[in-house]
Amino acid sequence: SALLPLPAPGISLQDKIETIKAMAASGATIQQLNAVRKHLSAVKGGRLAAAAHPAQVLALALSDVIGDPLDVIASGPTVADPTTFADALAALR
Repeated sequence: SALLPLPAPGISLQDKIETIKAMAASGATIQQLNAVRKHLSAVKGGRLAAAAHPAQVLALALSDVIGDPLDVIASGPTVADPTTFADALAALR
């Protein structure tokens, strides 16, 4: 996920980095981190695939996430995001 850090418009890369570091330091789970990453990103949470539309996209994923959920691996740049802004906000609290 950290290798694809394109923040959403209006969010600086530094702000995104500091947010994720603070969450990790406070013990956030990978699912919580990725929920926030997806909502701060212009490409994660399926947005990379959406940007490529109508092209066909093939994603090859190597996972260190238990259960290998595709929406969580690398914050799912080619997979629809099942999390909501409310989920991301809850993870920040």
